[in-house]
Amino acid sequence: MSQLETYPYYRASISSGIIFSFFEKIIRSHPLIYFLSRSLVRFTNIFEQDFDGIRILNLNDKVNIIDIGASDGIASKFFNKNLNIGSIICYEPNNYYVSILKKINIKNLIVKPFAIGNKNSYKTIFFPRYNFFFKNFDIISYTHYDRKLVNKAVLSDFKFRRNISIIKKKIFVKKIQKINKKIDLIKIDTNGFELSVVKGLIHIIKKDKPALIIEYNRDVKIIDQLLKKFSYKGYYFLHNTKKFSLKKKRYSENTYYLQKNHLI
Repeated sequence: MSQLETYPYYRASISSGIIFSFFEKIIRSHPLIYFLSRSLVRFTNIFEQDFDGIRILNLNDKVNIIDIGASDGIASKFFNKNLNIGSIICYEPNNYYVSILKKINIKNLIVKPFAIGNKNSYKTIFFPRYNFFFKNFDIISYTHYDRKLVNKAVLSDFKFRRNISIIKKKIFVKKIQKINKKIDLIKIDTNGFELSVVKGLIHIIKKDKPALIIEYNRDVKIIDQLLKKFSYKGYYFLHNTKKFSLKKKRYSENTYYLQKNHLI
């Protein structure tokens, strides 16, 4: 079993379904190559294949979306291209990504420069930094709340690790009390903090019953049980058949949590 399958919740995907694994392995071997490649991805239409499932969901004519862990906006741009957008609210605590999000030309894209959780607090995060000729390159897509998992990812992926250090930083986490619009779709990709996000948004989930796309994580079974109370079922989008399946695949980057009406 590959490291990707063993620790899928902290891996930063370049879209393994589209970029052949051979080239992805090369890209990930050197931190500078990965940094530059990850920067270029946001100017393309490359994205995770299982997100194609949004195209067959039964959603409102105008879709209001919450994008949690918005990073550089690659998911928001995918949504904008494939759905009739009402608004997209992006939550992203990293200042570098926030500056990129604010430059994206999407109508009614709202940027919130903080993380979401089940209470107001400060949280410690860790990410790799590569130093090249006295210039620092922060590999933010490898950010995690557990330093050990960041170390494992670096050891697993990068062959050239001599100038990599692990940076420690605090971010502000906020509990959202109210959103003044009905939410139709929520995407959560927070590198291990997904359960806290779901708990923090449970009042919105209970009220609006949106479709959810949640990155694979260690707490998937707990999230399954929590959302089951509100009549959600977990699905996997099978790209080869263009259908949703309740049967769990050996590995899937994301789980769709859906109500019956989302599949009509």
